[in-house]
Amino acid sequence: MGADDGLLAGAAGTRRRAGLGDWVKVLRLHQWAKNGLIFLPIALGGALFSGSAWVNCILGFLGLGLVASGSYVLNDLVDVEHDRRHWSKKNRGFASGLLPLAAGRVLAPALMVAGFGVAALAGLPLLLLLLVAYLLTTASYSLWIKRTPILDAVTLAGLFTLRLAIGVVCAAVLWSPWLLVFSMFVFSSLSFAKRSIELGRMAEAGLERMPGRGYVAADAPMILMLGVSLATAATLVLVMYLIQDAFRHEFYRWPGALWTLPVVIALWTGRIWLLCGRGELHDDPVLFAVKDKVSLLLGAVGALGLVTAVFGLPGV
Repeated sequence: MGADDGLLAGAAGTRRRAGLGDWVKVLRLHQWAKNGLIFLPIALGGALFSGSAWVNCILGFLGLGLVASGSYVLNDLVDVEHDRRHWSKKNRGFASGLLPLAAGRVLAPALMVAGFGVAALAGLPLLLLLLVAYLLTTASYSLWIKRTPILDAVTLAGLFTLRLAIGVVCAAVLWSPWLLVFSMFVFSSLSFAKRSIELGRMAEAGLERMPGRGYVAADAPMILMLGVSLATAATLVLVMYLIQDAFRHEFYRWPGALWTLPVVIALWTGRIWLLCGRGELHDDPVLFAVKDKVSLLLGAVGALGLVTAVFGLPGV
């Protein structure tokens, strides 16, 4: 069966046609949760009551989401042969043969154009430039960076940090170097966690080299060391951000509540690496966090701390 016939042979020898749900799945809408970082500068920059900041951030969120979905489709098309040999990625729409490659080649640019169109409604030239930077970086990642050890994880962290930068531009708040450095550290750690679990799966399959990547089995200890070290550094940088930057803002009514943030980050990244070492972590930490009850609870605690810092305690 060819990859372009839009059909997939099932385990029982039956065939089925791709439905709407299959096309929605290839867009990876759950990954749009990452774009929630765009709204963080609204809270941290004191723009919670700015209507224009919210409107621009929503437009930035939708625009980046569409561009990102287009880049995911492009990535799947470029990496289709490697995905077919991956333990879980072989079930993706294009790799499995369920979705036609020809349609994907039309869908990817269409999504990107739509994303830029939505973002343009905000009237922020810098926002469009950041989307171009995002698109060029993801394209470079798909074509060659993903095959370069260490650089691939750092690039993914850079894409997360770019989301924060988009939020800063849309909310029109001050830039914080501490916050951007924290973002690079924590998301580099999470990227290495993903590579660590993939190396574990690779070892279980008896492979010496990761298909489509530059990692080999012997890299596992170093990846673990880098990931844990960066998680620790991220917590320390977040503390420095609070002391050197956040506590100085007058819009916080009770800034002491912000101390919940480094505690939450330390507990959550510690949990991620604990489960990673046990081989119990999903190969996508972001998707894992969205479904994990403990992660959601920690996220709620952090959000409560942030809200309390902004609005203060009742009656105080």
